[in-house]
Amino acid sequence: MVAQAQPTNRSEVSMLKQLIILALAVLLPVPVLAAPPAALTGNLTLEDCIQQGLTYNPQVHAYALAIDESDQAVLEAWGAFLPTLSLGYNVNDLSNNSDTERDTDYLDQNSQSLNVRLTQPLFTSFSGVAGVKRARQSRDYRRAELDFMRQQLVREVSTSFYSHLQASQRAAQWQASVERLQRQKEIAAAWVAQELAPRLRLLETEVELSNARHELIRAQSQQQIAAAQLRQWLALDARAPLNLQGEFAPEQSLSPCGQLGDCLQLALQQRPDLQLAQLSIEMARQDAHAVLARNLPQAQIEGGWTDYQREYDDPLYPEDDREYYSVSLNLSMKPFQGGRNLAAWRKQRIAVDRYSHQLAATRHQITSDVETRYQQLQEAGARIHTAETALNEARAAYQVAERSAELGIVSLDDLLNAELRLTRAEINLIDSRAEAALARVQLDYAIGTPVR
Repeated sequence: MVAQAQPTNRSEVSMLKQLIILALAVLLPVPVLAAPPAALTGNLTLEDCIQQGLTYNPQVHAYALAIDESDQAVLEAWGAFLPTLSLGYNVNDLSNNSDTERDTDYLDQNSQSLNVRLTQPLFTSFSGVAGVKRARQSRDYRRAELDFMRQQLVREVSTSFYSHLQASQRAAQWQASVERLQRQKEIAAAWVAQELAPRLRLLETEVELSNARHELIRAQSQQQIAAAQLRQWLALDARAPLNLQGEFAPEQSLSPCGQLGDCLQLALQQRPDLQLAQLSIEMARQDAHAVLARNLPQAQIEGGWTDYQREYDDPLYPEDDREYYSVSLNLSMKPFQGGRNLAAWRKQRIAVDRYSHQLAATRHQITSDVETRYQQLQEAGARIHTAETALNEARAAYQVAERSAELGIVSLDDLLNAELRLTRAEINLIDSRAEAALARVQLDYAIGTPVR
């Protein structure tokens, strides 16, 4: 009989545990963040990388959770206007060894009482209103912080993406330079073997070939560094493969806001750090109002119900069973608290002045930042046209010098110089396009372009 009853008891215990876990899951929901993928498949464009970062970057999730915290803080602040229900239960066992005791309150007895009280604030000296406003301002501050973080993320992802693209193109050009210098080395070796040129020309070619290989290694290393930084912002594993696809588009050298004045106006309207500085001033002012509210009176009404029972050990004394209600109005005021409120109010006023100076400094910094990024973009755009013209001329000159060197018309020194000019022109064009793209990214960040 006992052996047959055990499975039933175990199943009941297991079912009870499942019900408890289910109840906790419903009453205490725990937010679950989406885990980032270990690796990304396919070729990723800049837009793909930005969306990946905005979706899985842990810093973005942290700032988003801070907004959830501030939402709960607003609800908590509203609780100052709602009633408070309190329950109390007391059990007392009194034993008195004195034989001469006549006071019934101190005779041997057992008593218990149940208290229920409901308290409703009527006037909280405006501290409740100040608390709600302060909580809302804190929520706005957290939202501005999230916008600021998202803009920083877009800037860092874009910078790493373009740095990777720049390093990749530089590596490809240096690889092409190595191949051209390798052909020049073969030509120089043939000329030296036929005693048509001194051995010095061969050594010069070998030196430039070694320099080109050195620059190739550096470009490949910069490419790996940019990829590692990009993985960090995309919340990817350190060894996850990263295949990027993109080019430096001509429109990247164009200003996103037209003239400099338009860019400055947009920056003063959109920059989240400017909003953060303004919100800091407003929160300090609200804190000062909350301090002043401490000296004002407060009023609350309280209703209570008590069930009291008492039983004496001596049967000569009757039992006591009481049930009563009470309603009370409480008024309180603290006009003086040792000067703490005055000092706290002065502290907040000083904080307002401090934040005001920081706001002015932020405005000057934003203005300088926008002007700098705007001029850098204009300069990079102008350099692209010059670099393209120089590359076309250097490419044509190298083709002529290479054919002439094969025919023995020009010297090896002329061919080497043509190669160096061609390589320099190719690298200058890549750097000009990359600088234009990076300057555009910095200008977008400087004017506070919203992230969608």
